[in-house]
Amino acid sequence: MNRERNNWLRGINIFFSTVGVVVVVCTIALLVTSSAGLSTLFSVIGLIKTESLYQINTAQMLEGAGAGIVEALDDPYSRYLDRQTYQDLKVKLEAKFGGIGVYVGQDNQGRIMIYSPIRGTPAYKVGVKHGDIIVRINGESTVKMTSDEAAQLMRGDPGTQLELGVYRESEGKELNFTIVREIINVPSVEDKILDEAADIGYISLNQFHAQSANELATSVEKLMSGNKVKGIILDLRDNGGGDFNAAIDIAGIFLDGSTVVSAADSKGNQQVYKASPGKVNIPLVVLVNHDSASASEILAAALQDNQRADLVGVKTFGKGLVQTVFPLHDGGALKLTTQKYYTPNGTDINEVGITPDYEVQNDPNNSQDLQLNKAIEVLKTKLEN
Repeated sequence: MNRERNNWLRGINIFFSTVGVVVVVCTIALLVTSSAGLSTLFSVIGLIKTESLYQINTAQMLEGAGAGIVEALDDPYSRYLDRQTYQDLKVKLEAKFGGIGVYVGQDNQGRIMIYSPIRGTPAYKVGVKHGDIIVRINGESTVKMTSDEAAQLMRGDPGTQLELGVYRESEGKELNFTIVREIINVPSVEDKILDEAADIGYISLNQFHAQSANELATSVEKLMSGNKVKGIILDLRDNGGGDFNAAIDIAGIFLDGSTVVSAADSKGNQQVYKASPGKVNIPLVVLVNHDSASASEILAAALQDNQRADLVGVKTFGKGLVQTVFPLHDGGALKLTTQKYYTPNGTDINEVGITPDYEVQNDPNNSQDLQLNKAIEVLKTKLEN
């Protein structure tokens, strides 16, 4: 018994001794390779503690250091999310929150842009439009603000008031809106019969969240029941993306076991994502524009490369990167670009975009939707053949 106990203690001692050696070696290596950087970091901390007019605690310093490290990646899609921002992201993906009913993202100039105000929500009712650039939220400038920070400021308790300042490029002026927040239940899908005589249905998908695949499947089933429609136009215009897995699941509605997308990490490891077996076999045309991004591009490219649908509109945004969200011990999270994705044909669309089969530009001075008209024309041709 004593021998077993001694062997056990000896094993524990060896284990912790080994761990100690590893820690010491790693620390020495770090000091040797990064002594100047560590010295600078300690100097900054020391000067703030002893000389700064403004003080922050150690936890705030560590959080700021973490955020700074992520910022040093120079990747607009990677960022440290504090506890509140992470909670807001989860609420957004669950599709129910208190707010004004808009999606926001950053354009190529880093400005906070509004995507597709949700029909019937407070923002929609007061006249906020897709493409409006947010310049102020409750009097606070959005310069250097991230889209996550802007979304957080716009959310709040139902019944509370929000002052929103936007710049509308089509009118060349700033506009101010006073908006009262409501509980926003966020359906991602709208559907209707577009042309009863031609048996054409229309589905608009405005984002990808946890319920999007189920919502879209329900819309497809409703449109097809009783042979109401024989072809569908899927509108992905102004859809800035969302849940990666939702794009795979939605592709599975229209593709039968085909490759949807492949993704490769920094080590060259590649993963291929395929559609689930079984599909809705109905003629399909997809509408895209420059603000169709990320998950929208995954879905559009999968349907185009597999010759399942023709694309109509203009070249898409060109975001061919996958972000993974890693929860952290402090309640926040790290949203990190971990993979680059490729279309089923192996095309890298990052910063390039997807070229539609039929390029059609809408005229902002004309109320007619030329892209939708072309999609109807293409789908009618498919139905006739």
